[in-house]
Amino acid sequence: MTGPALPAAYTAVRRSWRRGPARWLGGGLCLLGALLTLAEFAAVIRVFSGPASLALLLLLFTVGIGVAVLGRVRPFRPPPRAWAWSGVAWGATAAAGCAIVANTGLQGIWAKTAGIAFASRWAAALTAPLNEELFKLAGVALIALGARSRVRGPLDGFFLGAFTGLGFQVVENWTYAMNSVLMGGGVDGSADVLRSFLTRVLVTGLGTHWALSAVAGTAVGILLAHDDRRRRAGPAVLCVLTAMGMHALFDAPVLTSAAGIVAKVVLNFLIAAGFYLTLRHRARRRARVFLRSPRTDLSLTLLTRRSRRRALRTLPPARRPAAERRAQGYLDLVEEVAADSTRGPA
Repeated sequence: MTGPALPAAYTAVRRSWRRGPARWLGGGLCLLGALLTLAEFAAVIRVFSGPASLALLLLLFTVGIGVAVLGRVRPFRPPPRAWAWSGVAWGATAAAGCAIVANTGLQGIWAKTAGIAFASRWAAALTAPLNEELFKLAGVALIALGARSRVRGPLDGFFLGAFTGLGFQVVENWTYAMNSVLMGGGVDGSADVLRSFLTRVLVTGLGTHWALSAVAGTAVGILLAHDDRRRRAGPAVLCVLTAMGMHALFDAPVLTSAAGIVAKVVLNFLIAAGFYLTLRHRARRRARVFLRSPRTDLSLTLLTRRSRRRALRTLPPARRPAAERRAQGYLDLVEEVAADSTRGPA
């Protein structure tokens, strides 16, 4: 796996997130969100510390598995850890904490304007898609602007959104577990936590926040990938509205049977999977066209993890670490090309 020396723009990791105000703004909002969540559930944690700890351990395990799976299915190579976990952190703290306050306020508005009966049925479907999707999307945009070299196209926006939604999903699942303990009177808190975990993770987990935010996050990648913002504003807005629609349908008081809930989960998962497969196909096609073109002498083995491993095994063991480092550098260029529709066919 040899090739030309890469321009500094591709090999240097830009430190704008660490240098600029985005880091401090993001950190401050994450701290605020965490404090809001703790303030909301402080009494529950104090009284039911055992179930709260059990729920936290189960959900930490869940987020670890989720990050590993998303990193594995990302084309070319896993994302930088700091980049992925910054999305998780925003979703779990800033977005989740602010959503608790905003949801309470907006649900009260629905109750006052449309009546308690209407609000009891439709408040969740009208509130969460607005507040929660916008709070999560704000984090995706903030991280993307701060780490500009890491979000170069729609596929990067998709994955950053997925990581952000995963963080939000885990904290929301924890709050649902705590509410289930309260509804059960605290008689068997551990059993309540386990039931909530099985329902929220194993039954509905495939089609909730990670999928919604992945679709919405694609909008950020679309806008950042192109200079002509007006030409891309329509598709970006459509991505956000699609995510809100997915969320509204999931929370709507329709298809409330077990089969109906599963159908909602499957539908959301298929929409997110459709986005992923389309974006992945386009990115890999651009990369393949570039690697086969006379513009470069880089090898097609860069396209997949398996082909890179096979190529490394053909080298003497002493040369493999250096070859792997070079391949990682070349992948910066490949990913840049794959993210930019002006460099190859879509």
